Amino acid sequence: MVAVPAIPIDSLMHFYMLCAALGEEPFGKRGIVVAVEIGVRALGMMRQLLSLCDPVCFSRNPIAVWESLSSGDAAAYCPFAYGYSNYSRPGYAKHTLETGGLLAMDNHVVCRSTLGGAGLAVSSRCQEKDLAVAYAQFVASAQCQANLYFNAGGQPGYRMAWLDAEVNRRCNSFFRNTLQTLDDAYLRPRFDGYLDFQDAGAVIVHRHLVEGGNEQSVLQQLNQLLQTTQKDADEE
Repeated sequence: MVAVPAIPIDSLMHFYMLCAALGEEPFGKRGIVVAVEIGVRALGMMRQLLSLCDPVCFSRNPIAVWESLSSGDAAAYCPFAYGYSNYSRPGYAKHTLETGGLLAMDNHVVCRSTLGGAGLAVSSRCQEKDLAVAYAQFVASAQCQANLYFNAGGQPGYRMAWLDAEVNRRCNSFFRNTLQTLDDAYLRPRFDGYLDFQDAGAVIVHRHLVEGGNEQSVLQQLNQLLQTTQKDADEE
């Protein structure tokens, strides 16, 4: 059985991914998420795929999906989800997972994941800024990322660690197998007000995937939400 993480935030990220693969990156024009034809097709494809999956997918994030696959439950394949290298490390779970690139569409265009991520920063309220900066530099260094950080179960952000032969040997080549996917990814928007759009837009897309309805109406709701959040950001 195929499993896809489809909680609201992941549903929205999958929507971006399919729009990009169908020929248009989202948010190219102010106030418009994506062209109607592209958006309608992307939503329809997602709903068709998820209709063939266990409904539990609507309440699962990527970690829950990897837990299912690695435990040997009914699911045996996941076409796209954010990766966690732990599940490719022998001994971490009942079964060691094999990873690879994203699938290709009917137009032979390989899907482009939506890249986000977390950062490491020093708070302006920090009382020991020099020490904190030095620690952040150490954690982000190639030496730490490919050794101590990875050994402790972390997922490196430093490119050299992703290419390191020993790191890849110990995690079933997770990083080597998925690096091209990150290189080709569509970068999640960072304009003012985007996070407010993301929180509410994810719910709109998720509701449609669960309940069905008119795809054009969903796009109208997303466009109205985008216009409101951008207007509110301009006025701040």
